Amino acid sequence: MYKKVVTGLVLLGLLTLVLAACGIRDTAAGATNTGPTVKMSSTAFEVTQITIKKGQALTLVDDVAVPHLIKNGIWKGSNPDVTKEAGAPTVDLNFNGVQGESATTPPFTTAGTYHLLCTIHPNMQLTVIVQ
Repeated sequence: MYKKVVTGLVLLGLLTLVLAACGIRDTAAGATNTGPTVKMSSTAFEVTQITIKKGQALTLVDDVAVPHLIKNGIWKGSNPDVTKEAGAPTVDLNFNGVQGESATTPPFTTAGTYHLLCTIHPNMQLTVIVQ
């Protein structure tokens, strides 16, 4: 019986070691982003246009405790036109209104001009130029 207990403890220890080695990182809480970043206020992007390199992703940061729903598209008057341009990655980012929350788009792999909008806040849109 002693041998079974020791074997069980050894296996439990190995399992714990494997799980710890696969640790999950919370990128929103403490990881440093080195790529292009755009901050969002209550109803606007910090900038209306950003230029990035082909292959880069874009990190968006919610600077206030306001929810945002970011998708491909542009505002046409008071209506969001949620349309993905050819070559653009599909962007569908949901910010829950947690100050400092961040999310990253898929990489922009094709050069061109693309548009992102917040479907919640009228006229909140961002032009992404990929070179």
